[in-house]
Amino acid sequence: MDKPGRPIGVSLAIIMSVIWFAVLPLLQVGLLLLIQQRFQNLDFTAGGIEPIAYGGDFLGVPVWILVVQVICGILILFVAVFAWRGRPRWMRQALPGAVILLTMITLILTLRQATTQPDLQAGISSMDAISTAILKGEFLGSLLVMLYVVWYMNRGPARAFYRGYYLVRPTQAATEDHPGTR
Repeated sequence: MDKPGRPIGVSLAIIMSVIWFAVLPLLQVGLLLLIQQRFQNLDFTAGGIEPIAYGGDFLGVPVWILVVQVICGILILFVAVFAWRGRPRWMRQALPGAVILLTMITLILTLRQATTQPDLQAGISSMDAISTAILKGEFLGSLLVMLYVVWYMNRGPARAFYRGYYLVRPTQAATEDHPGTR
Protein backbone atom coordinates (compact mmCIF):
# COMPACT_ATOMS: atom_id res chain seq x y z
CA MET A 1 0.00 0.00 0.00
CA ASP A 2 1.12 3.52 -0.73
CA LYS A 3 1.88 6.01 1.97
CA PRO A 4 -0.89 8.63 2.06
CA GLY A 5 0.02 12.06 0.81
CA ARG A 6 -0.78 15.27 2.59
CA PRO A 7 -4.45 16.09 1.93
CA ILE A 8 -5.27 19.57 0.65
CA GLY A 9 -7.36 20.14 3.79
CA VAL A 10 -4.35 19.54 6.06
CA SER A 11 -2.28 21.92 3.94
CA LEU A 12 -5.04 24.51 4.14
CA ALA A 13 -5.38 24.09 7.92
CA ILE A 14 -1.64 24.54 8.44
CA ILE A 15 -1.40 27.53 6.10
CA MET A 16 -4.44 29.24 7.66
CA SER A 17 -3.03 28.65 11.14
CA VAL A 18 0.36 30.07 10.22
CA ILE A 19 -1.11 33.13 8.51
CA TRP A 20 -3.68 33.89 11.21
CA PHE A 21 -1.70 33.02 14.35
CA ALA A 22 1.92 33.70 13.32
CA VAL A 23 2.35 35.97 10.29
CA LEU A 24 -0.33 38.56 11.10
CA PRO A 25 0.59 38.93 14.81
CA LEU A 26 4.31 39.13 14.03
CA LEU A 27 3.64 41.73 11.33
CA GLN A 28 1.55 43.70 13.80
CA VAL A 29 4.34 43.66 16.39
CA GLY A 30 6.90 44.63 13.77
CA LEU A 31 4.74 47.51 12.54
CA LEU A 32 4.13 48.83 16.06
CA LEU A 33 7.83 48.66 16.91
CA LEU A 34 8.72 50.38 13.63
CA ILE A 35 6.29 53.22 14.37
CA GLN A 36 7.65 53.54 17.90
CA GLN A 37 11.24 53.66 16.60
CA ARG A 38 10.37 56.28 13.97
CA PHE A 39 8.74 58.56 16.50
CA GLN A 40 11.65 58.17 18.91
CA ASN A 41 14.06 59.32 16.19
CA LEU A 42 12.11 62.48 15.35
CA ASP A 43 13.82 65.74 16.20
CA PHE A 44 11.14 67.85 17.90
CA THR A 45 13.48 70.81 18.44
CA ALA A 46 14.25 71.42 14.75
CA GLY A 47 14.08 75.10 13.85
CA GLY A 48 14.91 76.23 17.39
CA ILE A 49 11.31 76.06 18.59
CA GLU A 50 10.74 73.97 21.68
CA PRO A 51 7.38 72.13 21.68
CA ILE A 52 5.01 72.63 24.57
CA ALA A 53 4.64 68.90 25.14
CA TYR A 54 5.72 65.73 23.38
CA GLY A 55 5.94 62.02 24.06
CA GLY A 56 3.18 59.53 24.50
CA ASP A 57 2.49 55.90 24.00
CA PHE A 58 2.65 55.06 20.32
CA LEU A 59 2.37 51.31 20.84
CA GLY A 60 -1.19 51.46 22.12
CA VAL A 61 -0.78 48.18 24.01
CA PRO A 62 1.34 47.07 26.95
CA VAL A 63 4.72 45.57 26.07
CA TRP A 64 3.85 42.23 27.70
CA ILE A 65 1.07 41.70 25.14
CA LEU A 66 3.60 42.16 22.35
CA VAL A 67 5.91 39.64 24.00
CA VAL A 68 3.03 37.15 24.28
CA GLN A 69 2.23 37.70 20.59
CA VAL A 70 5.83 37.02 19.56
CA ILE A 71 6.06 33.87 21.71
CA CYS A 72 2.73 32.56 20.39
CA GLY A 73 3.75 33.32 16.79
CA ILE A 74 7.01 31.42 17.19
CA LEU A 75 5.17 28.54 18.89
CA ILE A 76 2.71 28.14 16.02
CA LEU A 77 5.53 28.32 13.45
CA PHE A 78 7.39 25.57 15.30
CA VAL A 79 4.30 23.35 15.48
CA ALA A 80 3.37 24.07 11.84
CA VAL A 81 6.77 22.96 10.52
CA PHE A 82 6.41 19.54 12.14
CA ALA A 83 2.71 19.31 11.24
CA TRP A 84 3.64 19.98 7.61
CA ARG A 85 6.16 17.15 7.66
CA GLY A 86 3.64 14.81 9.26
CA ARG A 87 6.08 13.65 11.90
CA PRO A 88 5.83 12.93 14.80
CA ARG A 89 2.36 11.41 14.71
CA TRP A 90 1.11 13.45 17.66
CA MET A 91 1.37 16.65 15.60
CA ARG A 92 -2.17 15.86 14.45
CA GLN A 93 -3.26 16.71 18.00
CA ALA A 94 -0.59 19.37 18.65
CA LEU A 95 -1.70 21.72 15.86
CA PRO A 96 -5.36 21.87 16.93
CA GLY A 97 -4.21 22.14 20.56
CA ALA A 98 -1.97 25.11 19.77
CA VAL A 99 -4.72 26.75 17.74
CA ILE A 100 -7.24 26.25 20.58
CA LEU A 101 -4.74 27.71 23.07
CA LEU A 102 -4.13 30.77 20.90
CA THR A 103 -7.86 31.26 20.37
CA MET A 104 -8.39 31.17 24.13
CA ILE A 105 -5.63 33.75 24.60
CA THR A 106 -7.34 35.94 21.99
CA LEU A 107 -10.65 35.49 23.84
CA ILE A 108 -9.08 36.51 27.15
CA LEU A 109 -7.47 39.59 25.61
CA THR A 110 -10.73 40.53 23.87
CA LEU A 111 -12.74 40.20 27.08
CA ARG A 112 -10.09 42.08 29.03
CA GLN A 113 -10.12 45.03 26.65
CA ALA A 114 -13.91 45.04 26.30
CA THR A 115 -14.52 45.07 30.06
CA THR A 116 -11.87 47.52 31.25
CA GLN A 117 -12.69 51.18 31.61
CA PRO A 118 -10.51 53.61 29.67
CA ASP A 119 -7.81 55.42 31.63
CA LEU A 120 -8.76 59.08 31.83
CA GLN A 121 -5.15 60.06 32.52
CA ALA A 122 -4.08 58.56 29.18
CA GLY A 123 -6.98 60.17 27.37
CA ILE A 124 -9.90 58.84 25.39
CA SER A 125 -9.96 58.72 21.63
CA SER A 126 -12.02 57.25 18.84
CA MET A 127 -9.25 54.69 18.37
CA ASP A 128 -10.45 52.93 21.52
CA ALA A 129 -13.74 51.94 19.87
CA ILE A 130 -11.95 50.99 16.64
CA SER A 131 -9.42 48.78 18.43
CA THR A 132 -12.23 47.03 20.34
CA ALA A 133 -14.04 46.31 17.06
CA ILE A 134 -10.81 45.06 15.46
CA LEU A 135 -10.14 42.79 18.43
CA LYS A 136 -13.66 41.34 18.20
CA GLY A 137 -13.12 40.66 14.51
CA GLU A 138 -9.79 39.05 15.31
CA PHE A 139 -11.50 36.76 17.81
CA LEU A 140 -14.18 35.81 15.27
CA GLY A 141 -11.50 34.99 12.68
CA SER A 142 -9.56 32.99 15.26
CA LEU A 143 -12.71 31.07 16.14
CA LEU A 144 -13.41 30.20 12.50
CA VAL A 145 -9.81 29.09 11.87
CA MET A 146 -9.87 27.03 15.08
CA LEU A 147 -13.12 25.30 14.11
CA TYR A 148 -11.76 24.38 10.67
CA VAL A 149 -8.43 23.11 12.02
CA VAL A 150 -10.06 20.99 14.72
CA TRP A 151 -12.66 19.64 12.27
CA TYR A 152 -10.28 18.73 9.46
CA MET A 153 -7.46 17.33 11.59
CA ASN A 154 -9.94 14.77 12.94
CA ARG A 155 -11.08 13.59 9.50
CA GLY A 156 -9.96 10.30 8.00
CA PRO A 157 -7.53 11.66 5.39
CA ALA A 158 -5.67 13.69 8.02
CA ARG A 159 -5.52 10.71 10.37
CA ALA A 160 -4.18 8.51 7.55
CA PHE A 161 -1.52 11.09 6.64
CA TYR A 162 -0.21 11.35 10.20
CA ARG A 163 -0.54 7.60 10.80
CA GLY A 164 1.45 6.89 7.63
CA TYR A 165 -0.85 4.26 6.15
CA TYR A 166 -4.45 3.73 5.11
CA LEU A 167 -6.72 1.51 7.13
CA VAL A 168 -7.97 -1.57 5.32
CA ARG A 169 -11.70 -1.58 4.53
CA PRO A 170 -13.62 -4.51 6.07
CA THR A 171 -14.78 -5.73 2.63
CA GLN A 172 -11.22 -5.55 1.33
CA ALA A 173 -9.89 -7.49 4.33
CA ALA A 174 -12.49 -10.26 3.79
CA THR A 175 -11.56 -10.69 0.13
CA GLU A 176 -7.84 -10.78 0.98
CA ASP A 177 -8.43 -13.53 3.57
CA HIS A 178 -10.65 -15.54 1.22
CA PRO A 179 -9.54 -14.82 -2.37
CA GLY A 180 -12.39 -16.79 -3.97
CA THR A 181 -15.19 -14.81 -2.29
CA ARG A 182 -16.52 -11.35 -2.88
